[in-house]
Amino acid sequence: MTNDSYSKLPNRRSIRLPGFDYSQTGQYFVTICAFEMRCIFGRVEEKTVCLSRIGEIATELWLEIPQHFPEATVDPFIVMPNHLHGILTIRGRARHAVPLQEKHDAEGFRKPVEGSVPTIIRSCKSAVTKRVRETLGSRAKGVWQSNYFERVLRNGKEFGDASRYILENPLRWHLKAAESRRNL
Repeated sequence: MTNDSYSKLPNRRSIRLPGFDYSQTGQYFVTICAFEMRCIFGRVEEKTVCLSRIGEIATELWLEIPQHFPEATVDPFIVMPNHLHGILTIRGRARHAVPLQEKHDAEGFRKPVEGSVPTIIRSCKSAVTKRVRETLGSRAKGVWQSNYFERVLRNGKEFGDASRYILENPLRWHLKAAESRRNL
C-alpha cells in the first residue's frame, strides 16, 4: 500500500490527549476491554475473580511489562471477566545534567514512541494474543478491542481513587449481577 493509499483511509479518532507525551514520568490508569466485551478472561464468584486460562495469560504478561519496559512498573491491577484495569507508572529516565530542549513527537500510526503508554499497551495486547493462540491453538476472533482507555493520574488522591476502584471492581461486578438477577 502506498503512502497515498494510507491517506485515503478513514482516520480513527484518537482518544489520547492531543500533544501529551505519554512517555513522560507519571501514573496512568488504563482499561483494556476484551473483543466484543466477551467474558473470556474468567468469571466472578462470591466477589472473587476466577480466571480462565486466557485471563491467566493476560495476568502473566501484564506482570512481565517491567521486564520489557524497565521504565515502567505495574501498580494495582485486576483482570476482570471482560476487561483489565491497571495503573502503569512510568519512571523518569536518566537525563543529562543540563536539561535538553526536546520536542516529543506525538504517537501516531506507524510512529511508535519508545517506552510510551500506547507502545506498552500495544506490546502487551499483542503478546497476550500471540500466547493465547499458541497455548490454546485458537485462531478465532481477537482477544482485545482495538483501542483502550487511559486517564493520567495527576496526584495522590487520583491514584488512591483509581487503586480503590480497581480493588473493589469484583465486588461491584458481583453486586451488579445480584441486582440483575433480582430484576428478572
